[in-house]
Amino acid sequence: MEKIGILTDSNSGLTKEEAEKYHIHILPMTFFVDDRECVEGVSLSEKEFFESMRQGYTVSTTQPSLAVLSDLWEELLKTYDKIVHIPMSKALSGGYSAAVMFSEDYEGRVLVADSRRISVTQASAAIQAAKLAERGVSAVEIKEQLENMALEASIYITVESLEYLKRGGRIRSAEALAGEILNIKPVIQIKGGLLEPYCKVRGRKRAKKEMEDAVLRDGKALMEKYGEEKMELYVAHADAETEAQEWKERIEALFPGKSARLSKLPLSICCHVGPGTIGVGVCVSEK
Repeated sequence: MEKIGILTDSNSGLTKEEAEKYHIHILPMTFFVDDRECVEGVSLSEKEFFESMRQGYTVSTTQPSLAVLSDLWEELLKTYDKIVHIPMSKALSGGYSAAVMFSEDYEGRVLVADSRRISVTQASAAIQAAKLAERGVSAVEIKEQLENMALEASIYITVESLEYLKRGGRIRSAEALAGEILNIKPVIQIKGGLLEPYCKVRGRKRAKKEMEDAVLRDGKALMEKYGEEKMELYVAHADAETEAQEWKERIEALFPGKSARLSKLPLSICCHVGPGTIGVGVCVSEK
């Protein structure tokens, strides 16, 4: 039986405890805070990240170098026969394509799966992969299962302030100003690896209601297709834990008998949407 290592990146938002529990290895993402290069969880804490954003520093993401990736793969291959690498969606980053090209030098020992996910749904894919590996499923089959289930997931988020979308160039300054005056709150959908506008409404309460309706629709569709036990429910936030915890109860009430996992949005999303962002997600995972 193959000994398979599961690797994902910190865009999954997996905690250290979760990674240790499921024996998942994490590739930390690299950020620039103005001109300072930082590594998530190593030289940049979550607290420092949000403080930098609030103080007006320019925060941006960049891919870990191939040298860093190579060192990690080489180290893991001392222990494992093969690696299943699950990076964030290729639609949101060039990391997937670079990893696929680089994996060709490893003669089939590194398989890069396009889960087409990020954040909580990417974490779900990594945990699923780890469970499959534990059961003796081959690396090729794990990759195939992840990619076959990739689109059975969606996330909806809303921001506290339009300032950070403006800084990232996703909306114009005039649009941000008018939105703040009119209390316009966009709802953004992440599905199939794409981050796209879902709707715009007046006020955060209305935005949350739109997300509740959307996740209820998506969740019911997944349960009808795959069964209730395979549908996973998430509430996520960016430095807004108290609100997210309260909202979690509302989300769970939409699905009697289901528990929602409370998670933190990965910093790669937070740098675009800013602190105060909250979201809800649903996906299906083979048990």
